[in-house]
Amino acid sequence: MKLFSDIWEFLKTLNFVDIVFFFAVLVLMILIVTLIYFIKINNDEDSKSVKEETAEMKIVKEIQENIGKEEPTIKFTEYEKDQEDKAIISYDELLNKKSNYSLNYEKEEMQDDLSIKKVDLDNIMSNQAATTPKVDVRVISFAKEEAFLQALKQLQKELG
Repeated sequence: MKLFSDIWEFLKTLNFVDIVFFFAVLVLMILIVTLIYFIKINNDEDSKSVKEETAEMKIVKEIQENIGKEEPTIKFTEYEKDQEDKAIISYDELLNKKSNYSLNYEKEEMQDDLSIKKVDLDNIMSNQAATTPKVDVRVISFAKEEAFLQALKQLQKELG
């Protein structure tokens, strides 16, 4: 019993800062022990998971081994091969493959406000890619655009 009374006397002599420091060190030691325990548990689980190969891992491994060995088992018909070759995959391909054809006309007449065109049946379509003139796009300067915007704002104020 003298041990408990000595401990009690020792604790009475400590001031508040000493008690806070003592409990802080005690909590820190508990946290360190807990951290070491969790690290040990995780290492054990990692070693077990590396040793045990699941069914999914076996399937993935078989697929990876067999990818390069076999030819594809899909048999395409001629129609499907043709469709695959003509398939448009990207926007650039779409622009490159777009039809640049137009109808050929034998003669064109204007009657009142109506345009009448006679189609050349011997040569219906023509490739327009070579005959299409390139249009130059003009861009106005930033200063002119700002001035135009200011004029529009002023007009809106005057109207509203």
